[in-house]
Amino acid sequence: MPVRIGVVTPMDNAMDAVAEAFADIWPEAEVVTLLDESLYADYGGGKGITGETYERMALLLKYSQDCGAGGIVFCGSVFGRVVEAVREKISVPVLSAQEAMIEEAFAAGSRFGILTTVSGSLQCLLDDIDRYSKKLNKPYTLVQRVEDAARPIILAGDVETHDQMVAAAADKMTDCDCLMLGQFSMTSAAKQFTDMPTRPVLTAPHTSVRKLKRLLGE
Repeated sequence: MPVRIGVVTPMDNAMDAVAEAFADIWPEAEVVTLLDESLYADYGGGKGITGETYERMALLLKYSQDCGAGGIVFCGSVFGRVVEAVREKISVPVLSAQEAMIEEAFAAGSRFGILTTVSGSLQCLLDDIDRYSKKLNKPYTLVQRVEDAARPIILAGDVETHDQMVAAAADKMTDCDCLMLGQFSMTSAAKQFTDMPTRPVLTAPHTSVRKLKRLLGE
């Protein structure tokens, strides 16, 4: 039987990106998705991350495990610390949104480009990169950009225009060993990037699928 993988996401526009990554890398996996839009609704509504956020996350991950998931990917870029804190109670591998992408970035070099459409996602990614750098004693440099005008466009359902804007911004970021896209919702835009063999593009869903497949020995 195929391995069942749980995908927990606070936004429905991440689902297609995750499905595409599994189709590209691990089509044999059985992917089941759990959507909880209240996570971002509360976060963006001024509550931020609270004790209730941790409790809710623990319930979501436990529910995904109870539904038979042999591994879990979480998609929300601002909830990485929450996932790290509560996954210790889960008996299957659980990946936060950005950890696999950061690992691949450091394997690619030390000059990083980071592109997001939300400043909060950028800051979370910067914090996680810094933690990883200090843990492994690996220095790095980076260039960063927030294409914030694209965010309301994708939320309104215009994915094509969003992707064009992200691609235009990405094509200006060339002086790096790799370019990280900081949110799952940006993944589809990578198809429109100018091909630059010396600057691989890392996406959260593709790096997460690669790591989870490796962890599960598939």
